[in-house]
Amino acid sequence: MRKIIMMMLLAVMAFTTTATFAQTKKDGTKDMRYKANKTVTKTVTKKDGTPDLRYKDNKTVTKSSTKKTEARKTVKP
Repeated sequence: MRKIIMMMLLAVMAFTTTATFAQTKKDGTKDMRYKANKTVTKTVTKKDGTPDLRYKDNKTVTKSSTKKTEARKTVKP
């Protein structure tokens, strides 16, 4: 009984350790099918090296300032 439990424990440990290393290919490079290995920021540049602003990733997000509205007083003659 003890041997069976020990073998089951070793089998579980073997499968969990291979799952952590499964994000690389056989040659050691990252497997791009996994989300953790994909790069988030991808900048597209033009020939001169400046970022191409046609793409959403390259545009800078600027929040517009809120306009202050003033209550206009009406003057009765």
